[in-house]
Amino acid sequence: MSKKVLAGVFAIVIVAVFLIYNSDAMKERRIINALVAQNIEARGGADAWEAVATLRITGQMDLGQGMHVPYVMDQKRPDKMCIEFEFDDHTAVQCVAGATGWKLLPYLGRNQPEAMTEQEYREMGGSVAIDGLLFNSAERGNRVKLAGKEVVAGRPAVKLEVTLASGAVRWIYIDEESGLDIKLDTMRILSGKPRRVETFYYDWQETNGLLIPRRQESQTEGREESNFLTVDSVITNPPLDDSRFAMPATAGGGSS
Repeated sequence: MSKKVLAGVFAIVIVAVFLIYNSDAMKERRIINALVAQNIEARGGADAWEAVATLRITGQMDLGQGMHVPYVMDQKRPDKMCIEFEFDDHTAVQCVAGATGWKLLPYLGRNQPEAMTEQEYREMGGSVAIDGLLFNSAERGNRVKLAGKEVVAGRPAVKLEVTLASGAVRWIYIDEESGLDIKLDTMRILSGKPRRVETFYYDWQETNGLLIPRRQESQTEGREESNFLTVDSVITNPPLDDSRFAMPATAGGGSS
C-alpha cells in the first residue's frame, strides 16, 4: 500500500473518530440541557426566578446535640449571600460578596469580623446564586457533565457533576420524574481531612411561583448524626442594600 493511500486511510480514521467523539459529546450536551431545563421548570420556571433580585429565607438551623437556632439567609444578585444566626446570645455572620467573603464568629471568641480563608470561600461561594448552580451555568463559568444514574431515597435520579469557576466540585442528583433536586454532594475539609457532605432536599413548597425545599438534611462522612435546616418563611425581593453583604470597615476585606 502506497504512502499516499495510507495517508488517506489514516485521515478517514481520524475523521471517523472525531465524528464519533463529537456525536457522543453533543448527545451528552443535549441530555444535560434537557435535564437543566426540566429542573428550572420544576422549580418555577426561568421567568419566575429571573424576576427575583433579592431573597430572604428564615427558619431553624440544627447545630447538633439537640441545639436549634434561628437563622436568616439573605441573597442578592449578583453573587451576594449572608447567613446570620443566633447562638449563645450572640449573632454569628458569614457573608460572600462576589470574589470576597468574611465571617464574624463570637461564639468562638472571635468578636471582630475577619476574612474567610480560601477554603471557606470555596465551600460557601458556590452556593450564593439565587437560582442555583444549574441556572445559566455556562455564563457563570460552571462546567456540567453527566456522572451516571443512582437511586436516591428510593427515587431514580440522574447525577450531574458541576465544576465551579473556582475549581470546587458539586454533585447534583435530579429526580428523573419530577425534575427537582433530590441531593447535593460537596467535599469539605473538616479536622484537616476531606469529607463528603450529602444534603437531601424535602418538602418542596411554592412561594410566589418559586418552589423551594422547606427541609434539608445533611450527613457528613464519618459522623453518625445528621443536621437539619428548616424554612419557615420565604420573602422575594425584600429591600437589601449592598452594605448588608460588605465586611464592616473595622477589619480588612477579601478572602485569603
